[in-house]
Amino acid sequence: MPTTFTHLLEPELQRLIDERSYRELRDALGVMEPEDIADMIETLPPESGVVAFRVLPREVSGETFASLNQQAQESLLQELGTERSARVVELMDPDDRVALLDELPVEISTRLIAQFSPTNRKVTQAILGYPPESVGRLMTPDYVRVRKDWTVARALDHIRRYGHDAETINWVFVTDHERKLIDDIHIRHIILADPESTIEELMDDEYVALFAADDQEEAVRIMNRYDRSALPVVDSLGLLVGIVTVDDIADVAEEEFTEDVQKLGGMEALDAPYMTSPVMSMFKKRGGWLAGLFLLQIFTISIMGFFDEQLNEAVVLALFVPMIIASGGNTGTQAASLLVRAIAVEEVTLSSWWKIMHKELFTGLLLGLALGVLGGGVVWLLSMTPMVDTPHLWPLSLTVGGAVFMIVIWGSLIGSMFPLILDRVGLDPATSSSPLVATLMDVSGLSIYFGVALVLLRGTIL
Repeated sequence: MPTTFTHLLEPELQRLIDERSYRELRDALGVMEPEDIADMIETLPPESGVVAFRVLPREVSGETFASLNQQAQESLLQELGTERSARVVELMDPDDRVALLDELPVEISTRLIAQFSPTNRKVTQAILGYPPESVGRLMTPDYVRVRKDWTVARALDHIRRYGHDAETINWVFVTDHERKLIDDIHIRHIILADPESTIEELMDDEYVALFAADDQEEAVRIMNRYDRSALPVVDSLGLLVGIVTVDDIADVAEEEFTEDVQKLGGMEALDAPYMTSPVMSMFKKRGGWLAGLFLLQIFTISIMGFFDEQLNEAVVLALFVPMIIASGGNTGTQAASLLVRAIAVEEVTLSSWWKIMHKELFTGLLLGLALGVLGGGVVWLLSMTPMVDTPHLWPLSLTVGGAVFMIVIWGSLIGSMFPLILDRVGLDPATSSSPLVATLMDVSGLSIYFGVALVLLRGTIL
């Protein structure tokens, strides 16, 4: 249901709540998708949102609750009380349930887990036992497994019986008597097979699996690489302990992409969505980086001060400083952004640093040549105005053009190598943010510019 349509329904639902027409409210919400119901609850006043949630059918409430934002979830839990909240949380898929408990204060999550049924408590605590950000925290134990000696007919009966509770039945997993994973089979092959044939006849003895202790980013990479809708998760002994589905991976990929984008913007990643992040949190996440980058500009000031005498002799050099700084910062930022993305999707590794440097060197040569010629042309263009009035036009244009040429090459190399170095020492390559690379290029770019000026303009302008 389109979001705009849910906004049109909001006044009508609020009227039903005000009139206490709960049966009609239940019927109205019953025709909506859980995601749309969640959007509706978030837009209603808190007290009305609780009423709307209470009238939802049991089979819908769990999925609806999982679709709510964190603030709405915590508000509902507070209003529902511990016992009723526990029943709602139990209706969620295990991976969604664990994700919610991770975000709640420890004392609240502990009370909720204590109210779970023994089975759900065991499953939840098992998943919570894995390290944060690991695949084990992401997996669900709801899957369909069969034995290799079963006939296809028996396997299909098993799928019909237990598939309703599975996260997905697109993939069926074959295990031995010790629950070790030995293969996975797409449901299509089972459906189309002869009912009297065995599962072993359908096996190819090849499968891709994740380890429960793997980082969640590894799950994103493997899922994308093999274009799978679900992947099995095994422990160190090879026992099948759960599966990860594509919707879980999509959430992780979105979180990782958001984190990388925020880091590339020169800040720490936010812990919550932008609209729900407190002002003080925004200050802490952004202030540290801004202060650091601000202080790094001391080096830029130092370079300007070191060449103060030359600037006093040739004020015209200061006119082109913004263009010089921009050419280096923009080139370095481009290269860094390309490499951060390439590292994230495993297009490049540290072992290919020489090929990357070679590629960026030649790319920088071409870009530097083009921008250098453009920079020299700008000098000639400005010479037709009162802004640039000098009898040494050729040396000045060669200085600006040559400096831009060298700075662009240098920016390409710095921007491409810096993410690789950070990755090598175990830091997030996204930390080589655009502002950081730009600041480093400010310092080195000005040094190159004034160095070229000292060589080419000595005896003329200087």
